[in-house]
Amino acid sequence: MSMSQVKEVKCRSYSNGNLRCMQTNAGYNWKMNMDNGQFIRFGKTVKDEDDPLFSPIGPEILDIEINTDCCGIHGTPCKWCYKSNIVTGTYMPFENFVKVVNKVNPCNNLTQLALGVGNVDGNPDLIKILKWCRENNIVPNITVNGARLDKVYDGLTYAEWIAKYCGAVAVSHYEDDICFDSVKKFTDLGMTQVNIHKILSKETIDDCFRLVEIKSNNKDERLAKLNAIVFLSLKKKGIRNNLQPIGNDALSITKYRQLISFAIDNNVGIGFDSCGANRFIDAIKDNEEYKPLMQLAEPCEATCFSFYVNVDGKYYPCSFCEGECHKDIDWSEGIDLLNENVDFFKDVWYSEKVVNFRKSLIDNKRNCLIFEV
Repeated sequence: MSMSQVKEVKCRSYSNGNLRCMQTNAGYNWKMNMDNGQFIRFGKTVKDEDDPLFSPIGPEILDIEINTDCCGIHGTPCKWCYKSNIVTGTYMPFENFVKVVNKVNPCNNLTQLALGVGNVDGNPDLIKILKWCRENNIVPNITVNGARLDKVYDGLTYAEWIAKYCGAVAVSHYEDDICFDSVKKFTDLGMTQVNIHKILSKETIDDCFRLVEIKSNNKDERLAKLNAIVFLSLKKKGIRNNLQPIGNDALSITKYRQLISFAIDNNVGIGFDSCGANRFIDAIKDNEEYKPLMQLAEPCEATCFSFYVNVDGKYYPCSFCEGECHKDIDWSEGIDLLNENVDFFKDVWYSEKVVNFRKSLIDNKRNCLIFEV
């Protein structure tokens, strides 16, 4: 789609009860249930062959880093942090946050935000940000490390504020007690979309099995209302990261498929980051529920439907692309969205750099262009 064609795209954003809807004349439409997060994207019809390859009017999901300080859970940042965050860091002020969101949302196409935080109290404007999102019909979601959730801010704990405003929360799994206690804290506050984030690597896959087994046998009541265990594909990035990605050798593939089957057979909710969607789709190809399961898997969305902005207000296709330069792909520098002269469509979404990345990604069946996942 060229810039001249973009000008011809007409869209209509509207609400119908608890549904948010988007209609366009460009074969791109969606509906989202604002209560439970259910989302369907379709083309001119709901037939698979009409599915749009990308959004012509900007991202549906914004992944935005709002602070970088991270103390981990015992005062030491995690060893696999791909951002290489440390105890001290910076944060995105509320004013910059609003500028960024308004910049990337000219057609009111944003449905959800994934907030990137280190310490939950690392951005003094966090609660203000969450409230603003809800007031602007955008659902904020957040991942926490489990630390400092009982700290009080303006009369409520951080856990209570998150439960009030967020659609979903994920607790990173470093160790059982802090993670499981945090899960229970949120579910006791009435949240239904509470997940565990677990790194999936050669070194951690046995622990992934163990988590599924704990949930399947109801061995820990703190996980009674857990929604899902979300496995995050390891990417070899970060100066402290010494873990190894799941390989493509026969043993690794077999073990991965066993993990998926074990969870499905025991009715344990699981999920994946989009980086691992194609591997998941391949693993379930012989499952009798293949088609409905495949419909729930979304491969890499970068530059197609999702958008990443770092704490300095700079755009990259995704958080892992930041600072990367490989072959014909150069994201050593991002696009400054806080620059008032930057036009979203001309200088970002339909810029030569982004269009080329998008085309390469689609041609590669939306498999990662930078990392072996």
